[in-house]
Order: sequence, then C-alpha cells, then structure tokens
Amino acid sequence: TVKYTVRAVNGDNTSAAPASISVKFLAAPTIKVTNAAKGITVSWNKISGAKTYNVYRSVYSGGKWSGWKAIKTGVTGTSFTDTTVKSGTTVNYTVRAVNGKYTSAAPGSTATKFLAQPTVKVAKTSSGIKASWGKSAGATGYIVYRRTYTNGAWSGWTKSKTTTGLSYTDTTAKKGVTYQYMARAYNGSYKSSYTNSASIKR
Repeated sequence: TVKYTVRAVNGDNTSAAPASISVKFLAAPTIKVTNAAKGITVSWNKISGAKTYNVYRSVYSGGKWSGWKAIKTGVTGTSFTDTTVKSGTTVNYTVRAVNGKYTSAAPGSTATKFLAQPTVKVAKTSSGIKASWGKSAGATGYIVYRRTYTNGAWSGWTKSKTTTGLSYTDTTAKKGVTYQYMARAYNGSYKSSYTNSASIKR
C-alpha cells in the first residue's frame, strides 16, 4: 500500500504538496484459456496481496465484440470454468485481482472459440471397430485418436483419422485386442478438449 502526491516545479519555485492519495498495488494476472469438456477454463497466476479475483468475458457476434461483462466475482482460487458459453462461440476473457476496494489492471486477453467435446460411442463391425459421435456446434471437422491396451497397460494416444463426418471405421483394429477411441472437434486452430473416450475389445 502506497501514497502519492505531486508538486509543480518552475526553477526554484515549487507548489504546495496536495493531499496524497493511497492505493494498494495489485499486479495484473497472467491468464490462460483452455477448452474443457463442459466449457472454457480460465486460469491465472496467484497475485500477492489479492484476496479474490473477478472474471470478465467479451463475446464476438455480428462482426464485433461486446463490452466486458463480469461473469464471476469473488473467486478465491486461481481458475474458473465458464460453463455458460455455447459451442461455436468466440470469446475473450480477462481477470482482475481484488483486495477490498482495490483492483488490479485488466491484463490483455486471448480470443478462443469454444467447441464442445464430442461423446464417442464404439461398436464392432465385420471390418473393424466403428467410432461415432454427435455434431459439435461450430466445428468444421473432427480428429479421431486411438490407443491400445496390451500387457496390462494403455499405450499413448495416436491420431487415427481427420474427418468432417460423424463416424470412422477403424479397419486396422485386430481381433482380441482392446482399443480406446476419442474424437476432438476443431475449427481452424481451435480445438475442443479430449477427455471423453470409449473402449471396446474386438
């Protein structure tokens, strides 16, 4: 907490010092936004002296950005998931640190497009395993990932297919092997999260 005052100067002459104003400096948080399964998670670093944080959102619609709107105040942690954002919506977020009447500056924000993660269903077919999912609003395509269960452990995820459709048949799946699939919606550089998956043994 600091106080400031100012004197005007001209050569050897200075004004009187006006009454000072006190302020508590709170650094602006550094924020990060990521698509989660049910919304967008906004996270930031802990700010010294802050007691809570306020989260603000701006929405891009009709070729322009809306004004900033506080969507959550009094957050005591360092993250918040916005579950009210709709799939396909382009949004901006920013966060202010708060201590009583004092607030930090609002840091620069990064725009992101929320894409809901598709829920995958799997079924055996005569030619392999078919993975299918529902449409994610705003998505232009889907990336299908696969991993296998062998020797008591899962392998890492590998990309199997990029498609604009809502299903993919994995004809390379071998009989007797257990596989797990997930689909990630994308639109340009924006991608949904990838936490939902389904497994099946062919």
